[in-house]
Amino acid sequence: MKIALIGVVGAASMVVAADAGFLGFVASVRTVGANTVIDMYAGVDNASDKFLNVYNANISTTLAGGFVQKAGLATKTWKPDTAGFTSSRDVSDDSFFTAGTFSGGAYGGVYYASSNTNGDPNFTGTSWNATPASPAANTVPANAGWYTGDPTSVDNRAESLAGLVGRINTGATAASGNTLGSAGTANANFGIWCGHIVVAGTGTMATNVLWSASVSIKDGVTGVTDQRISTFAAVPAPGALALLGIAGFASRRRRA
Repeated sequence: MKIALIGVVGAASMVVAADAGFLGFVASVRTVGANTVIDMYAGVDNASDKFLNVYNANISTTLAGGFVQKAGLATKTWKPDTAGFTSSRDVSDDSFFTAGTFSGGAYGGVYYASSNTNGDPNFTGTSWNATPASPAANTVPANAGWYTGDPTSVDNRAESLAGLVGRINTGATAASGNTLGSAGTANANFGIWCGHIVVAGTGTMATNVLWSASVSIKDGVTGVTDQRISTFAAVPAPGALALLGIAGFASRRRRA
């Protein structure tokens, strides 16, 4: 069975200012051994845009057993292991969230999760902070969110998405007012790494991952904050990168 993942099915606008930066999510999907690894980015079109937070996230999988979590006190929750530096894009047996990339890029050739990542109170129970006896957090609590503890940090700056492996873009059409254009996040030349999820299997399923979340981005040019929701549903991946469902979300900024 080949894992299916993300195409846009709908979204709604929560725009603080017309000139702002979140274009939608961009996914990097690849098969590693018996698992499918998905890195998620908040897509933007400006290298100086900054990630602030993800909130009201509803992320789930229909696969039995939920998302894959690595055993161990520091790795069995959605909090990245930034003390042990084991939460990276290379890991294929652990799921976690992050507010950008440690040092703003590769550190010793590896992209690690940001040490400024914090979970909000909607990460209930032991889903963010584990205890020795707590089970693996293989589901995401409803409306959970995470944020950067330092909005000025280099960690949460945008990085180039050029050459992103297994890229899947969000499609978009006019929602109200200004037009996003049919390319959607194909126009996102930059992105901030915000999630690393792993699911078991390499086959095809109709619906096995849903990712719906709101994001706050600080425009690096104007300083305004943009908040929008973007929702994904399953499409075949990796390999089948064609978008299967396209709908609109929020008007994007226009630059002179």
